[in-house]
Amino acid sequence: MDKAIVTSNIYRDFAQGVEKFQKDRGNPDVLVSARGLAATFREICIRRATRRHSGQSLKDEDRRLLRLEAETWELLQRVYEHRRKPQGEGRTTQEMLKANAYTPTLALYQSSLSYSPRLAELCEIQKWLESIYRPIEPPLLTNEYWKFTTMDLKQKRRQGQTTRTGYVRTLDPDAVNRIGDSGVLNADDAEEEKSLLNSLFQHIRAGKLEDAIEICQTAARPWRAALLRGSYQLRWDSLNDLSERDTGVSEEIWSGNRRWILWRQMCAEASMSSSLSTTDKALHASIAPSVYTLPALLPMCHTWEDHLWARLGALIGDRVEMKLGETAGGFWNPGSFRDRLALRARLESDVKPFVGQESDWESVIAHQLDELSDMAVETSDPVEDFLRRSQLGVICRKMKSLLIEVEDAFKDSEESLPVESLRFFAHLWLFLNMINASNELSSTRIIEKYIEVLQQSGERDIVALYTSFLGHAAIRKYADFLASMPLGSPNSELDRALRSAVAYHLDVRLVAEEASRLSRDRAAKLLPPDIGKLPDLSQVESKQSLTDAEKHIVRSIAWLRFHASTHALIIPRSNEAIRWLLCHGHISAAIQLSADLPKADTNESGDHVHAIEYLLYRKLLALWDNLSAFEKIKEPQTALNWKRRLEDQIQRLFDDFVEVVTMDWGIESDESDVEDGPAADGDARRIEELVCLRRLFIPEISIRLTQVLMNMSTYIPSAVKLVMELVNLVADGKDKLHLDFVYRGRNRLPEYLLLVKEALITGMGAGGSDPLALAA
Repeated sequence: MDKAIVTSNIYRDFAQGVEKFQKDRGNPDVLVSARGLAATFREICIRRATRRHSGQSLKDEDRRLLRLEAETWELLQRVYEHRRKPQGEGRTTQEMLKANAYTPTLALYQSSLSYSPRLAELCEIQKWLESIYRPIEPPLLTNEYWKFTTMDLKQKRRQGQTTRTGYVRTLDPDAVNRIGDSGVLNADDAEEEKSLLNSLFQHIRAGKLEDAIEICQTAARPWRAALLRGSYQLRWDSLNDLSERDTGVSEEIWSGNRRWILWRQMCAEASMSSSLSTTDKALHASIAPSVYTLPALLPMCHTWEDHLWARLGALIGDRVEMKLGETAGGFWNPGSFRDRLALRARLESDVKPFVGQESDWESVIAHQLDELSDMAVETSDPVEDFLRRSQLGVICRKMKSLLIEVEDAFKDSEESLPVESLRFFAHLWLFLNMINASNELSSTRIIEKYIEVLQQSGERDIVALYTSFLGHAAIRKYADFLASMPLGSPNSELDRALRSAVAYHLDVRLVAEEASRLSRDRAAKLLPPDIGKLPDLSQVESKQSLTDAEKHIVRSIAWLRFHASTHALIIPRSNEAIRWLLCHGHISAAIQLSADLPKADTNESGDHVHAIEYLLYRKLLALWDNLSAFEKIKEPQTALNWKRRLEDQIQRLFDDFVEVVTMDWGIESDESDVEDGPAADGDARRIEELVCLRRLFIPEISIRLTQVLMNMSTYIPSAVKLVMELVNLVADGKDKLHLDFVYRGRNRLPEYLLLVKEALITGMGAGGSDPLALAA
């Protein structure tokens, strides 16, 4: 397979694997292949367990668990690849026997597998268990049969010793097992025999039958080699289909056991014999496994995999025997006269078996594997526990209940799921999702929890990849991730995070809108409750640091700036945000929000009303900033022409004020033309906020401008005249500015008139004896 890229970051390793196969989502044939997604995950685990990286410090236990996870991914790949294979192809055993009564048992067995997918699947799982068995070292055996015992017996015969000396009397294979004969082998031969039996059992456990037979031949145990060869069923290719037989073949070649069922029965009897050693009995039980012989096999099972292998072997052995038993009455399995009559009746009925009709046997499988479920939890390591139960879930076809159990573990805060287990189950969920195994999936809670882990681990760049698998919830989940990014994150990082959604086929416009909404929600939770009290703008500092709530509001608009699809929303949403901020006295936040938006953005809005409102806010906030700047002037500069420049600046400040207060604030909108409904409610709220905004800021900027002009009159006497012009503007009935000084129980006219009085006195003190002339 392609080599998986392995880094010091396991999160990114798995993310790269997912990203590599995302284009094949919904194509199970690719994903479950030997080069597919599960195989890639297995390769990552193996390489991380065997390689050492500068940034990777793994303990031996961590490496062992990685190997166990790799084995679990291999099981998933094998099982789901097998389930994709076509079933029920070819002729049935019934059709084969009807066409040819001499059909060999191996061909009948293979036909049974085709029409019994569950049996074929368990055979594949058995191969997996054999492939992951630990490496076997062949024993140090001689090529002579009981060499030292033979030498001892010859020596005693030459010496004429006829009495029993403890050794066996004969050298036949059953000498040590014969009932009534208590003879033993020479200690060296006994040790070699024990080593041989252990080695043979381990080779059978590893599925290396041919190697075991070769060991028997090398060790001069041909009868044991013959015993092992008996496990092969009869194969005779020229008898598979007589119609295709090549009559030119001069030699008939066959192999296997012509009396396989009889051989199996004898092995079962031997495994229960009291005269054989424990290892010898287990060896007989391993080559002819059955539920009946399990008690003889289990004492040699020391690991969880050994127990699983033994039970699966018993299930498979009994099922195969039952399937071949259905052919009793044929040439190779003659059976009784009644069997032959029953077989003839079945052949004449011509009923084709139904693929997959094995519900009764499924209950037998579940019963046999229930004990293993209890063994899986008898470990102090929760990661190993969940991996074992995952393997059982695959074998027993109970993945959905397993995933629900994992989700339930999230609810128990005292027993949180280990991060390693969560990572495994998240990618297991992804694997099932990508191969369209929706019937085995639960909710999306597992992948959502894993996304939270990625966020906490700082792996924000790959969050979008996993969020894209959440279906309808993907937009909200990724938007929630964006809204939760640190408030100190620069705009470039926010932009990159939002654009990552494009790479994983998320709708950027919807993500940005949802992130904007969630940012506003976060701000609302941080703000104090609104008690309807008007803010005192005279106490608001123009340049103060923003609170977290204000930063969330500013960010809610920032999400709309990064992608062209949301540019049309910037003006309406920013107007709404600035309007709220100003009405509640958050002027610094409003200034920051307005400054972050380029002027070019005003052209993106198709609504003229919103564009005018936005320009109003820009001019109002610019005027506020300028007023603050003038208020900080303690002493004007003494540079050349400084008076002229200061006078020009004061005049521009006054002109800006006039422009702002005489602009269309949108209050005199045609409310009568608005129909009832949500839109009408929104317009009414907007107008109410604009009224509040106008009646907060018109008095405040009027008073502040008057104060600035009074302060500057020391250097620029003409500033007093501007104060009087401002008075005329306020009193003029055209713009009705004087009406804005009284609002919701607050009257700022007396405060303003007091400043006007001071201006008049100042003007008269400077040489103007007629106050009306000053106001003219």
